[in-house]
Amino acid sequence: MRKLFNKILVPVDFSKVSEELVIKSMEIAREYHCSIYLLHVFNEVSFAFGALLQGHNAVPYSVIENRSEVEYKMNKLVNQIHLSAGESINVQYGIIKGEWLSVIEDLVAHHHFDLVLIGQKRKCVHKRTLLVDPDKLAEITNIPVITIPVNRRLTKLFAIVIPVTDFLPVNKLMYGIYMASLYNTTIKLLGVENEKTKDKVQYYVQKAFQLLCDNCLIKVQTEIILSQNVAEAVYEFAMLESADLVILNPGTETRMPGFFSSMFRNIIQRYTAPPVLTIAPL
Repeated sequence: MRKLFNKILVPVDFSKVSEELVIKSMEIAREYHCSIYLLHVFNEVSFAFGALLQGHNAVPYSVIENRSEVEYKMNKLVNQIHLSAGESINVQYGIIKGEWLSVIEDLVAHHHFDLVLIGQKRKCVHKRTLLVDPDKLAEITNIPVITIPVNRRLTKLFAIVIPVTDFLPVNKLMYGIYMASLYNTTIKLLGVENEKTKDKVQYYVQKAFQLLCDNCLIKVQTEIILSQNVAEAVYEFAMLESADLVILNPGTETRMPGFFSSMFRNIIQRYTAPPVLTIAPL
């Protein structure tokens, strides 16, 4: 199987979560033999606001950019990786003015990154905020975006959950096989059906099961449940089964139930749950 992870892009904002995410990215880079690119994105408005709070009447561009301080923090993160991993991992960084989504989209297109890692930030009620929206990012870049909760790792994956609905999830299966190949992993195919999709779900669960069994030496289990919301069904199943990773398509598979779910981006990646790999379907 071809190597799917080569260059990891890690957005950082120098918070405690970012420091922990850098450590986790180092572990993944070591496992999959990848390089790491740390990215910090700033915009003039945020820096201007910060300068005004500090008592500046005028906000010169040098104050807005504040590049030397940011570079110092970046080098500190790079040194943290080198202290732990030596020079075995290639680490670079970028400090770019703009908006997170558009900057990452441009970098992925021009520098061929094939994985983005996002850490969960502070708690907001029972959910957590995210530096970048993984759904939007997966949709515009067509590469996997992994959201890692603060208390989880992405090494030693023993149970990977892949939901199956009314089509064959080729992209999800491909990444599931790739990540399962390093460990004695069980891939759990979870068919999520309702009255309208019942026949299709059962057909594609069987088809996915056969595809995995015919093409790789990985343990595979199947289960079919009835639910009106894929994200909620996956979340409950993953917690019950102590899953180490969930692989989802953006959109209906990540959107949790609720009338204002779409408006307030109530997505499964914001919950303290297993890491979620979000990848757009083929």
